[in-house]
Amino acid sequence: MDVLLSLPLTAPRHAVWPAGFHTVCDESDLSDRFERRFIRLGRGADWLAQASLAWTLLRKRSRFDVVVTGRYGEYFALLQSLLPFGKRPHLLLDVEWLAVEGRPWRRALNRWLHRRMVAGASRVQVFCDAEARNYARHFGVSESKFVCIPYSSDAEPVRLASPLCSSGGFIFSCGDHQRDYRTLLAAVAGLPVEVRIAARESSLGSLELPENVKLLGRVREDEYWRVVAGCRFLVVSVRPGLLRYSGVRTYAEAMHAGKCIVVNDPFGASSYVEHGKTGFLVQPEDPAALRRQICELLASPETVETVGANARKAALERFSGAAYVRTIGGIVSEVRPDGLTPRSVATREP
Repeated sequence: MDVLLSLPLTAPRHAVWPAGFHTVCDESDLSDRFERRFIRLGRGADWLAQASLAWTLLRKRSRFDVVVTGRYGEYFALLQSLLPFGKRPHLLLDVEWLAVEGRPWRRALNRWLHRRMVAGASRVQVFCDAEARNYARHFGVSESKFVCIPYSSDAEPVRLASPLCSSGGFIFSCGDHQRDYRTLLAAVAGLPVEVRIAARESSLGSLELPENVKLLGRVREDEYWRVVAGCRFLVVSVRPGLLRYSGVRTYAEAMHAGKCIVVNDPFGASSYVEHGKTGFLVQPEDPAALRRQICELLASPETVETVGANARKAALERFSGAAYVRTIGGIVSEVRPDGLTPRSVATREP
């Protein structure tokens, strides 16, 4: 079986793909090239990149048994649903679909486009089980078209500047997208521990920082890993009730680093964190519940260490590059054409 692969933005960089996978492009490089070339177009450069990739995939698809892409393959999925010929099984990964506000025609167009993308793909990746339910309900498609493939990585631990489970004197939180810093700040105000937040100042808006909270702003990747390695544990507060769940990268990477994590999202985060074993889940928008959980962990460093070790083990099993490739391979085998007879890879050139 031969697979045409457009490497997703969120694919582990050091993953080793089977011999039958032929990489046509890296979507991260594709994005950078079009942004540099069409700098004045802004978001339009992304649209051009997707159109360019769609044309490439359409030209090459007949020579392959299955096509695997990241989010830059959305136009390809759309075209596959509209063209009456040549459709190939397509695994669409790394999507980040959001609800559209505004006039009814915009909402209707957004719904139609996503329904067509789902129709043109064999399976669509979600990063947690709750997203599949949300997308199916919002766009009016079958939940069976979605498959949960957790965010995975394989490079974090080697970058850590100190031992994996070191216990520092502070709590760490991070992120800009869909974060609920109002709840977090209310939960940690006045606690006898420093709280460091890596986020843009704009993400906190007009919120006043308690005396024990330090805003780091945006940090470089190496500094991020030093802070992760040195903190006692992580606390992530996210906004509820959204179509797409945020924070999954933070959960997976913190667990890789052997860190206990507290998340006030029992819906999306439950695909990563097993409450009481690899982390802790509390209800959203409940500062009192979040504060109680933080205080319990501050009073029990042994629990923090044990849960961090459990998280590290679970991450290596479930969120590694090798696990990611195995999962993709299994889905590709599932969606490949019936009765497929393996053919020589020598006849396939991406």
